[in-house]
Amino acid sequence: MNKGSHILVVDDEAISVKLITGILKTDGYAVDSCLTGEDALEKVRDERYDLVLLDVCLGRGLDGYEVCRSIQKTNSELPIILVTSGTDDEAIRKGFQIGSSDYIKKPISRYELLARVSRTLTFKRAEKNNLQLIYDLSKDLETAAKIQAAMLPKWIYLDEEMIFSSHYEAYEAVGGDVFDQIRLPDGRYVVYLGDISGHGVQAALLMTAIKSIIRIMVETESELTNLPRLVTRLNHRLSNELFIFDNYLTLLIGIIDLEKSEFRFLNAGHPPFVIIDAESGTPRVVESQGSLPLGWMDEHTYNDADMGIIPMSNNDIFLLFSDGIYECANQDGNQFGIGGIVDVLREKIRLDSCISLPYRIKQYLMDNRYNLTHDDFSLLAFQRRDTQLLQKKTAGRQAESIHFMTNLRAALREVSKTAQEVENLILNWKGDAKLAARVELIVDEFLNNIIKYGYNYRDDSTIVVEFFHQQGRLSIKFWDKGIEWTPEESEYSVNNPYNFEKDVYNVDGKGVKIIMSMSNRFHRTRHDQLNETTVDIEV
Repeated sequence: MNKGSHILVVDDEAISVKLITGILKTDGYAVDSCLTGEDALEKVRDERYDLVLLDVCLGRGLDGYEVCRSIQKTNSELPIILVTSGTDDEAIRKGFQIGSSDYIKKPISRYELLARVSRTLTFKRAEKNNLQLIYDLSKDLETAAKIQAAMLPKWIYLDEEMIFSSHYEAYEAVGGDVFDQIRLPDGRYVVYLGDISGHGVQAALLMTAIKSIIRIMVETESELTNLPRLVTRLNHRLSNELFIFDNYLTLLIGIIDLEKSEFRFLNAGHPPFVIIDAESGTPRVVESQGSLPLGWMDEHTYNDADMGIIPMSNNDIFLLFSDGIYECANQDGNQFGIGGIVDVLREKIRLDSCISLPYRIKQYLMDNRYNLTHDDFSLLAFQRRDTQLLQKKTAGRQAESIHFMTNLRAALREVSKTAQEVENLILNWKGDAKLAARVELIVDEFLNNIIKYGYNYRDDSTIVVEFFHQQGRLSIKFWDKGIEWTPEESEYSVNNPYNFEKDVYNVDGKGVKIIMSMSNRFHRTRHDQLNETTVDIEV
């Protein structure tokens, strides 16, 4: 198997070179040789060898240890067998310490030489094959992770009624948390978050199948008025078709009914969820009796007693999560816990939208050194949208407030359309062409900046834009998941504009300076993977 391998023999004694070379060639190896360490380094640099047989005592110039150390620095994959006349363990220990694979003592024994050469080459070949296998497996897992990410909802979902924001990270390359939101033809929404037992590939494959099964069941259920019946059917199918290795699924699933302003849900062994009043910032945990996880008993029937009903207001932000969040521990070994989630929401995070909530929680955990690598974790936040369209003029009076939100693909062709829509809304609201043009330029410049520098023109990504008026201030917000970037200079504003005349030939970063010079305040921050930028204008 090793015959034909290319070996370099390095020894300052010509007779030793002749002896070793003769033995190796007789056994079918291709052999080169040299008498000095300097020549050896030159040959290793210019030729490809499978093994080096290196005498420790080379007489003049570099000794074998120095040559071995130099080869290891430039080609650590090349195995080296030291040939030594030393009999003490210290010489052998030193050789292994600097990177040799094996050693042979003089006088050379034919059988020992061939055995050690064959073993070293076999081990190196096996190591190379294993590394290739690991590399191929990692690429397969990388592909699987991309496929899994594509199957999960995008981090943001907006329509005229609802906002959903999510954050998911697997314990390994792929994981077993599953979640989705599904809009029904009648205007209701099904939303769920589940956690499949186990980790890795098995859990990921189950996640893929379960997500497809749930969607098919939801879409084929005639009116979807009986949530317990749906979960019972799902449990029976999973128990009998998929859960063959004692797997199970904890699941929190609910129906958002905007017409009735309520959230009806069923908890099958999953953690509770939290509701935050965006106006007061007050969080509350929604405990429920719940029921068994799916897969524990294949004939179990879920019923109305397992259900819960929560009224929904426009101020309510719902937060669903998997146990990877509250079971993570800090450096003192203390778990975050449900209480930790509530405390952070009450004391550390102030928000009026669910968009950044999952990322702010993750950022808090990282800042406080919680270990987030022991389990998959998922965060899913949602809320009902207020009326998003411009309030129209009534009885000849200007509307006092405005609120607009949209999301767009990170594609340049989407920018002008969004900027024009914003300009028209400002004109309709204030009738101020100068203000409308100012806002349009800010939106256009910043969206182009995100797409060019943040996403590098990757148009499969999403940007969210919101603007609203309150207390004489128009706030424009941008959210994106591009690269982390903070402007080097932030002191420019409408009261301290940038002097473009002194820098007329430098266009780098000029767009952001234009935005700053047209605004009263520019602020950009990052919550884990999500960038949030706010531009304030006094009107």
